[in-house]
Amino acid sequence: MNITELSSDVVVIGGGSAGTMAAIKAHAAGAKVLAITKGPWPSGNSTKALSGFAAAFGHQDPRDNPDVHFGDVVRNGVGLCNQVLVRKWVDAICELTEEMRSWGLDLIRVEDKYHQIPWQGHSHPRMVHHHRVTGKYLMRCLGEQAEAMGIEALPHTIVGGILKDGDKVRGVWAVDYRSGAAYLVRCKAVILATGGYGALYPVGDNVAGATGEGYALAYEAGASLTGMEFGHFLATPIHPAKMQVKFVVIGFINGLINEGNARLYNGKGERFMYRLYPEQGEKGHLSEVLCRHISEEILLGNGGPHGGIYFDASDVPAALRQDERYARMFELAERAGLDLRSQPIEIVTYPHDLVGGVRIDEFGRTDVPGLYAAGEVAGGSHGASRFGGSALSDCLVFGAASGLHAAGYARGEPEPLLREDDAAALRARFEQWQRGDGCEPRQLLDELSMLAFRHLNMAKTPQGLEHVRNEVARVRAEALPRLRIDLSAAGWPQQIRQALEAEGQAGLCDLIARAAQERKESRGGYFGGHYRTDYPDQDDANWTVNVVLRKCGGGMGVTLERPPEIEGLSEQILAVMQAKSTAPTDFAESE
Repeated sequence: MNITELSSDVVVIGGGSAGTMAAIKAHAAGAKVLAITKGPWPSGNSTKALSGFAAAFGHQDPRDNPDVHFGDVVRNGVGLCNQVLVRKWVDAICELTEEMRSWGLDLIRVEDKYHQIPWQGHSHPRMVHHHRVTGKYLMRCLGEQAEAMGIEALPHTIVGGILKDGDKVRGVWAVDYRSGAAYLVRCKAVILATGGYGALYPVGDNVAGATGEGYALAYEAGASLTGMEFGHFLATPIHPAKMQVKFVVIGFINGLINEGNARLYNGKGERFMYRLYPEQGEKGHLSEVLCRHISEEILLGNGGPHGGIYFDASDVPAALRQDERYARMFELAERAGLDLRSQPIEIVTYPHDLVGGVRIDEFGRTDVPGLYAAGEVAGGSHGASRFGGSALSDCLVFGAASGLHAAGYARGEPEPLLREDDAAALRARFEQWQRGDGCEPRQLLDELSMLAFRHLNMAKTPQGLEHVRNEVARVRAEALPRLRIDLSAAGWPQQIRQALEAEGQAGLCDLIARAAQERKESRGGYFGGHYRTDYPDQDDANWTVNVVLRKCGGGMGVTLERPPEIEGLSEQILAVMQAKSTAPTDFAESE
C-alpha cells in the first residue's frame, strides 16, 4: 500500500463551525493548517442549525448583556458548568459575530441592530439568526472565508489515531475512504472538532458523519473527558419507516399535544402520562420532561410492536393541520402514505447532542500538550444541559480560541518527526483487516447502534449499563481484532471507515456507560440531562460534581471534581442564576 507523508503546523479534525473557525483563526495567526474532515470541506451538523445562536447584544431588549447571558447558561447547566469557560464564551461571542459580519455573514437586522428572538431558558430575546436557515448561511460564510485564505483540506477522510512523542502530540494517521489513500501527517498541534455522536443511533437528526469516534480518539491519546453521561434527547418517529426523518420534530409533537389535543399511548393502549400527572397528562411539559417519560415508559417494556410510544394526532383540528408550524408533519405523513387523522405513529427518543465531552480550558487546551478540542466534542461549558442557541455560539468561540492558541503553541515547538515504525504500524492494521475471519464492519456497527439505542438512551438502568460495558469488553476482545475486510473487493475503503468508526464507537459506549454508572442521581435542564431509573431524583448534596474519565494504564480512571467557579460574581449575575427564565414557552419550538 502507498502511504503519503504530509506536514503541517496545525491539523484540524472536523469541518463544522468549530473546525472551520479553528482553521481560519490558526491560519490567520500564521500557522500552516491542514483540515481533515469526513465529509466535504466544510460540512457537519452546523449546516442543520435552524433558529440561530445566542449573543447578548441587547438589541431587542436593552436589559440583556453578557452578565445576564452568563447567569442563564450557568443556571441551565444545573450546577455543573465550568464557569471560566462560560465567561469566555459569553464575553467573546458578540465581537466574533461582528467579525463574521465583516466576512459577509448575513444575519437579519433591523436598521443598525440585529433582530433577536426569544428562546426557552433565556431571560431576554437573544438569538441572532437568518430566519430558519441560520446554519446554512453561517457555514457558507465560514467556507468562503476559508477558501479565500487558501486553507488546505483532506475531505472524505477519517482519522484513525493521534501520534505522540512522549506526552506531546506529533501527528495523526488517516485514510481517504473513497480512494483508500493512507496518510501520515506530522504536526505540532491537533484540534479535535469532530462533532457529536447522533449517527451512532439508528434514528435521529444528525448528519451521517457524526458517529462519535472523536471522543475515543481523545481518550486513547490520554485526554480527560467530563460529563459523558449527559445527553440531549428528543422524540422522533421510528414507525412507519418512511416517517423517519433527519430533522427535529419534537416541536411538532409537543406543539400538537398542547394546541391540538394529540395524545400519547403506550403499547397497552394506556395514556401513561396520566399515571404520572393525573391532572394534565401529556400536556404542559417542556420537551425534556416529555421525552424523559417516553424513554422511561419504553424501558418498562411498554412500547409498541416497533419499540415506540404511540403518537395519536387523530383529533387535531383541520386549522392546525394547515398551520405553517405543523403542516410539514402532515405533509410528511401524506408522502409516506399515512393519514394521521386515523393512523398513529410510533415515536422513540434519540440523541440530538452529547452535552459532555473532552475537558478543555478557556483556550481549548486538553491535558495533552498540543491537543485541543472545540465544539460538541468538547465538554464543560454546558454542565448538565445545553439549551437552545448555545451550540453554534459555543462552537464558534472555542473554535476561534483553540485555533489562535494552537497557532501560538506551534510557533514554539520544534518540527516533529515521523518514525519508521509509523508506516509499519499502519500497514499492519491493513494486513490485520485483510486476514480477519470475523464479521464485516457494517455488522458490528449495527450491533453497537442497537446496544446504544436500547441501553444508552435518555433513561438508563443499572442492568443496561453493566450490559453495555460487558458487551464492549467482548467486542474489543473478540470482534474488533477479527474484523474482515477484503482489500481487493470493490468498496473496501468505505469498510475501512466503518472499521474505524466501530472501534471508536465501542470506546464511546464504554465511556458513556462508565460515567452513567458513576453518577447515582438524575439531573437535567431545558435541553439535556442524565436519568437513571434507580436514582430518579436530583441529589445536590452529593452530586454537584463532574465525573471525569481518563485512561490510566490498562483501565479507565474515574474522579469526581467540583466544576470551576468564578469568585465575586455580581448581584445581577447571582439573581439571574437563581431566577426562572422569563422567556415565553412555545411548545412548537425546535432548535
